[in-house]
Amino acid sequence: MYEKYFSQFLHMLLFAVLLYAILCLFPGCTTNARALVSDIGNGAAEYRAVQTEQRAGEVELAVTGARIEAGLGELERSISASQRTEQEIGNVIQRVRARELDPAFVEEWRNRGTETKSGG
Repeated sequence: MYEKYFSQFLHMLLFAVLLYAILCLFPGCTTNARALVSDIGNGAAEYRAVQTEQRAGEVELAVTGARIEAGLGELERSISASQRTEQEIGNVIQRVRARELDPAFVEEWRNRGTETKSGG
């Protein structure tokens, strides 16, 4: 009884192996990536061209971003330096305004203004 089942099992196994071997002979049964994405036609070439453009754009964006960051750092340093300079200029102007002028000097400058207008 076991011989009958064993014999049937071997026949089925042999049939399955032969069926698998026959099916693998067909070219559509290959499992490499080239069979899945064909190079025939314009679709694959267009896709590759778009991907190449996209990668180039991403690289350009990364370079531009790095340049912007460097420029921002330089701009921040420049703003900080100008704020210190503005503060120093403000202090100088306040000191100049706080000084008293000699009334004779003021009168001399006033007279120069009227001399140039009438003498011209």
